[in-house]
Amino acid sequence: MTDTETDAVRHKDQEGETEAPVPAEVHAGRRWTTAVTSLAAALMTLDITVVNVALPQIGAGLNATLDNLQWIVNAYTLTFAALLLTAGSVSDRIGRRRIFLAGVGLFTVASAGCALAPNAATLIAARAVQGAGGAMVLGTSLALIAGAYEGAPDRRRKTAIALFTAGGAVSAATGPLVGGVIVEWLSWPFLFAVNVPIGIFILVAAVRKVPESAAADAQQKIDWAGAVLAVLALFALNYGLLAGSEKGWSQTDVTLALGAGGLLAAAFVAVQWRLGSHAMLDLRLFAIPTFSGAVLLSFAARIFSFGMLPFLTLWLGGILGHTPFQIGLILLAQSIALVLAAPLSAMLTKVMSVSKVLALGMAVVATGQFLAVGIGPGDDWTAVLPMLVLLGVGAGFTLPHLLDLAVGVVPASRAGTASGAANSFFPLGTATGVAAFGVVLSGKVDATMSAEALGRLSVPADGTGPLRALVTAGQFDALGAAVPSAARGPVLDLARGAYTEALSAIFLIAGVAGALAALASLVLVRDTDAHRAEAAADAD
Repeated sequence: MTDTETDAVRHKDQEGETEAPVPAEVHAGRRWTTAVTSLAAALMTLDITVVNVALPQIGAGLNATLDNLQWIVNAYTLTFAALLLTAGSVSDRIGRRRIFLAGVGLFTVASAGCALAPNAATLIAARAVQGAGGAMVLGTSLALIAGAYEGAPDRRRKTAIALFTAGGAVSAATGPLVGGVIVEWLSWPFLFAVNVPIGIFILVAAVRKVPESAAADAQQKIDWAGAVLAVLALFALNYGLLAGSEKGWSQTDVTLALGAGGLLAAAFVAVQWRLGSHAMLDLRLFAIPTFSGAVLLSFAARIFSFGMLPFLTLWLGGILGHTPFQIGLILLAQSIALVLAAPLSAMLTKVMSVSKVLALGMAVVATGQFLAVGIGPGDDWTAVLPMLVLLGVGAGFTLPHLLDLAVGVVPASRAGTASGAANSFFPLGTATGVAAFGVVLSGKVDATMSAEALGRLSVPADGTGPLRALVTAGQFDALGAAVPSAARGPVLDLARGAYTEALSAIFLIAGVAGALAALASLVLVRDTDAHRAEAAADAD
């Protein structure tokens, strides 16, 4: 076949009409890459949420304090968030499959350490190592998919990324359900032990079936200064946001972490700007509007979902009294809607631009949030069912395209960097959402359950602070036990009203943000950016 004929076939591929003949092993490599990375994404994401429902059992089994339990959750999240960008960028230099395999191995070994942990300190350390392994896996998975489908029609790459995204999203949403089943029928160490055989399978399959995704600049030196600054900045920012939402924003470690995170982030940007194309994160990527839009919308999507999830879960469990297993079943409505909507999203791109599909998805999310505004203390879980369904539909419309856009509009040699950058904004969006909505909740509870209001219910002024803390933590059983029996009913009614008013305000804020994100989709996402990125790469 001549060069002209090859170019003609490639042009047809980009238009989605035909595909150039490729060897059978290439097709097999693509299928295995999609399957292995999707399974890995589901496994790594599951460990972000599955542990939450088992914290009481872990606390009892290891004699862990409340601070220990918080760190068992946060240790994974912090190392995961801090290393995503660096893992993706380094993989562009030394090999994506190599980093992927190292991450799976690290995660598997750490999971065994979690299952066998004799005390809380060991479990926290193993969870931190788990998070590091998870970052190495998710920071490279998209780049592996992009590399495997290089030269294939765009629709095939988008389908693969949609499956990858669905695996992580469904895993995250069903985490409470899976955790509830394991804790109820087995014991908490099995939450981690189950990862070991799955991790071994992923390792074997990746070694035997997943091809390496070679980068054009594989010989370029690693930007160690940028790598260190990125890790420290992301760790500090995520720590400050998480700790501030849990302990209060006036705590010394919170203010120091946020201040240091801001300074480190500024230093990182300065170093990357100076290094230009040799930087770990080439800042010129953000000059591509679609890439910036994908990153921004990835950040926003997590605020709407994981950022709001803790407060919704506390309402379902604390006020309505549902068990973790029941909460998992309720949240399953969102996962089912996501799975059903994702294929429809691909069909919609045949009749409208991706930017309009993203805008539609964000508008659906906003509609769901608005429908839940006005929720009251007398409502049950069915009051949020329409919202959960629409959140799932909106996620199904948006998430596959966001990750595909992040790697699809940059040069192939920057796919790992783009993947790491986009993924880094997921946990940062979660932490920002939890922090911002936590402020809304605390403010509403403090205003409604003021010392004067509680004083009229015969609650001593010095006891109002602890009562408000119990409400914001969703511990309504403990709240009822902490007040005299004569005042118990009125205090609980006041607390339920305060919490549901705050939840309604959170839904309203998230709905407005979703509507703004829909507008941003129309402005930032452009179909021409992929072709311009290719031209820029050729010019370099």
